Amino acid sequence: MKRDRLIKVLLVAVLFFLVIRFGIIPLLTGTSLRDYLDKLAAQRYTFAENEYAVIVVGSDPEGIAAAVASARTSLKTLLVTEDPDLGGYIKRSMIVEVRPDEGIIEGKKENLNRGFYRELFGNLRVGFTAEDYVKSVEKIISREKSLKVLYNSRLTDAVVEDRILKSIKVRSGGEEITLSAGIFIDATQSGDLLELCGVPFTTGSGDIGLPDTYMPVEFNFKVSGVKWQDMRQIQKTSDYVEEFRDVLMSYQPFNKRTKIETPTFIEQSEDQLIIRGIKQWGVNVDDPEDLKQAYEDALDEATFLAAYLKTSLVPFSECRIEEVPDELFIPEYRHYEGHYILTVSDILENRDFERKIALASSPVDAGKFVGNGLSYIITDPKVYAIPLDCIVPVNLDNVLMPGAKASFRSLAATSAGYIPTRITMGEASGLTAAWSFFSQKTPADILEMTPEELKNYEDYLKKGGVYLRDISETITDPSTGQLLTDTWAYPYIRELAEYGLIAGGSGNDFRLDSESSCDVMAILLKNAIAKMSPNAYSFRIGNTLEAYETSDRLTGEKAAAMILDVLGISYNRGEAFETASGLDIFRKVPEGKLTRNGGVTMDAVYCLAVETALAMR
Repeated sequence: MKRDRLIKVLLVAVLFFLVIRFGIIPLLTGTSLRDYLDKLAAQRYTFAENEYAVIVVGSDPEGIAAAVASARTSLKTLLVTEDPDLGGYIKRSMIVEVRPDEGIIEGKKENLNRGFYRELFGNLRVGFTAEDYVKSVEKIISREKSLKVLYNSRLTDAVVEDRILKSIKVRSGGEEITLSAGIFIDATQSGDLLELCGVPFTTGSGDIGLPDTYMPVEFNFKVSGVKWQDMRQIQKTSDYVEEFRDVLMSYQPFNKRTKIETPTFIEQSEDQLIIRGIKQWGVNVDDPEDLKQAYEDALDEATFLAAYLKTSLVPFSECRIEEVPDELFIPEYRHYEGHYILTVSDILENRDFERKIALASSPVDAGKFVGNGLSYIITDPKVYAIPLDCIVPVNLDNVLMPGAKASFRSLAATSAGYIPTRITMGEASGLTAAWSFFSQKTPADILEMTPEELKNYEDYLKKGGVYLRDISETITDPSTGQLLTDTWAYPYIRELAEYGLIAGGSGNDFRLDSESSCDVMAILLKNAIAKMSPNAYSFRIGNTLEAYETSDRLTGEKAAAMILDVLGISYNRGEAFETASGLDIFRKVPEGKLTRNGGVTMDAVYCLAVETALAMR
């Protein structure tokens, strides 16, 4: 009897320690055991009516992930949403297909989004409906006894004392309610809570001087009356998917800001499908009127496109628009400042971080600068890590901010803000909030933990469902065979990539050994000065460089003349190379790389463009 009692006492002690220390609930599926652990947590912590361990604001997928991950540690958790349901932007923007991010680790393709992402989307077919998604979320939420959802509730105020968010106020059911918590998570798209708390941010590409330049907004819509029988018959004799895309690509948009990019159709039911691919470029999403106009333009475009399909594809001869989204999907808006700002260089270098909370691998896309729907991939990483530092606001210690609004450079956000990555970040945020509460540390305190403590923290995230591994992947330059980071021009590649001025494409080929034409250097130099040294840029410089925008072979003499003209340094005709050779700008190029009449390769062009722009600051 004594032995049995001792074992029982030890078991209770161990279970209680696991809950308090590691929040191990995500690994346990037995209902009775979870109920038992819930009781243990309830005995340990007592909360007032409007007091919680963790409060999550926002019911987009990353918010759902955060709230569920927190609640599964048996902590009293609240999810606050302005919406009447939990559909978030998935429902409002008619997103019906989400695919996990896949990275390359040690030569093998790995699914980087597991845990809650797999639970949320694993049972949904490709081409799920908004109703499917909402039902999946509601089913998950209904199982969490420690989680409460406050619907139709708008955030109105926040109380911050000494870097600690004490409470928030929300208007719900016609009254204002004060809610307090130990840890808060802002999972809204635009950072509603962060804004109230005064967290500094930039909009669009404001970090590189273009605050009103955003990624294109997306418009999906549903058509019905599609003759699937005819489509399947055609599929037997041709590649109908490619044929459909070819027809869509042949469509000429009515609105100048509209582009049909990577068009796809996704089957919904017997005669319905979602058409995805309408994007509105150059929209200032911080301007409600411009956003409203963009939606109306996209709606008009959908009408024209549906009419075009009726006359161009037999299975669509009787199609009609069945449903349009409540709003455009906005992939980029604000970028809030955290303890670390993820850079394009981090992604280019496939960087690992000691305090990582997620892995990612999506390409860095600078297409928003092109504006013509063409692909403009700066780099396509194998895999890289996102650190906790990016989701802890610089001026708040007990708040987390997962999602595309996190502390990323604007171009880095085009990769790190991928929806599946947002969800994994949300899950890590919920687990981190619980860790913080149990250990009586703020998320900011975790940034100062010892290596041993960080190892325990990472193990805890893994046990909670977040896929994490140490990584050491590299990129080899296709033209030289060297590691890209080992090439002499890499510092210049890195600098230009941060501003979206060069594109390595999906093969990460920056054409280092390829000879340049005059126009390539002139345009790069013009943009480098405009973005890196904006105060020095002038109409004179623009006009000067425009004269060099020809397809002529770029020689050392022409490159020297171009730079001297930009700097306003006089020289004798035909002697520009000798004059420029005395400048520090030219001395940065390895000896022998530049000759008067020889061609200039892209690695030297990158160097000359950056050094000239920096010299003009």
